[in-house]
Amino acid sequence: MKKTKITYSLIGTIFIALAVTTFRLASLGTDPYTTFNLGFTILLNMEYGLFLMYSGLLMLIYVFFANRALIGIGTIFNIFIVGNLSDVFVELIITNFGTLENLPIRLFISALGILFLSMGAALYIEAKEGVAPYDAMPIILAEKAGLSYRLSRVIIDVSLTAIGFFLGASLGINTVITAFFLGPFIQFFRDIFKKDLDTRELKYSSKK
Repeated sequence: MKKTKITYSLIGTIFIALAVTTFRLASLGTDPYTTFNLGFTILLNMEYGLFLMYSGLLMLIYVFFANRALIGIGTIFNIFIVGNLSDVFVELIITNFGTLENLPIRLFISALGILFLSMGAALYIEAKEGVAPYDAMPIILAEKAGLSYRLSRVIIDVSLTAIGFFLGASLGINTVITAFFLGPFIQFFRDIFKKDLDTRELKYSSKK
C-alpha cells in the first residue's frame, strides 16, 4: 500500500508539472502559485525552476513548524521536480513547435492544465505522503482558522496572485479560474481519490 501511495504522489507531481507547462505555453495567465513565482523570476531575473525550489524550501520551513505531518516524499518530489520538469517541457515544445498562436488551441491546453492541476494536487494530498509546501498552506489555514479547505485555498490563491501581479507577472483567464475555483476543483477530485485509496487499503488489509 505504501508503494501505491508513493506512486500516486509521484503521478500527482508530474501532473502538476504538465499543468504549469500548459499554462506557460498558452500565455493566458497561470495558476496563483506559478504567477507568484513568475513575478519573482521577473524581479530577480532567475530561471523559473530554480526560484520555485527556493520558494518551496522557504515555505517548507514554516510548514515544518506548523504541521510537519504534511511533509514527506511527496514534498520533495514537488520542490525539486515540478519547476525543473516544466522548464524542460517548455523548452522542448518551443524548440520543436514554436510558440502557440492559435487561440482555440491555447484555450484547449489551458483547460487541460486546470484538469491536470486539480487532479495532481488531489492525488498527492490524498496519498498523504507529503504535499507541496504551497499546497500545505490552505490545509494549515483551514486547521488553524476553522475554515473550509475550499475557502482557505481561495484566500491563499488570491493573495499570491496579487503578489505575483504586482511583481510583473501577467494575468489571464487561467489566473481567474484557478484563483477562485481551484479549491472546489481539487476538493472534487480529492473525494474521488480518497474513495479509491480507501478501497485499495481495505483490500490490502483483507489480504493480511
